[in-house]
Amino acid sequence: MPLGKYYCDYCDKEFQDTPAARKRHLQGLQHLRARAQWYHSLSDPNQAFADPFAKGVCNHFVKTVNFL
Repeated sequence: MPLGKYYCDYCDKEFQDTPAARKRHLQGLQHLRARAQWYHSLSDPNQAFADPFAKGVCNHFVKTVNFL
């Protein structure tokens, strides 16, 4: 049975879809950088403090929670 192809939207790359090949790709530096760049492009610095619920957030909570 022929194996299918896996296409990575972040890297714009296609390769044979085996568990080992997919794992190797998803843990690769090129993929991690491309994915990080894509998510970074979605962030809008003007919207960082636009949340109306953010005014009542406890300072201790903000300092102790890791958002990334």
